[in-house]
Amino acid sequence: MVKTQLFKQIENPNNFRKEILESSKEVIENLKIQQRIIDIREKRFELSKELKIIFKEINLLFDQTKDHLPVEIITSFIEEQKKKTKNKPKVKTSSTKTKKKLADIMPEPSELNKLETKLADIESKLKSLN
Repeated sequence: MVKTQLFKQIENPNNFRKEILESSKEVIENLKIQQRIIDIREKRFELSKELKIIFKEINLLFDQTKDHLPVEIITSFIEEQKKKTKNKPKVKTSSTKTKKKLADIMPEPSELNKLETKLADIESKLKSLN
């Protein structure tokens, strides 16, 4: 009968465990980043749907007001706008206000909280090994 060895002895088990915990910590941090990206994409999709609805409403209201106004007023307004846009240089505006609003609107997801608690557990185990 041939004896087979079922177990392998690990040299420096504390060091090996520490490396495993550090790698799982990195995996959890990457999962947190991925979850944030997914949440941002979902929020962006919802906001774009809302924006499309708002644009449709604006276009509808604009068409209604256009129907009520005489043609002469509309043509004179369009000519004035063309003159104003030719004279003014284009200036880009920053969107920091919208970014701050998005950050305020987005709540922390529950999946992210779970990952953070797991990360805290792993960090406490790493500290106990040192």
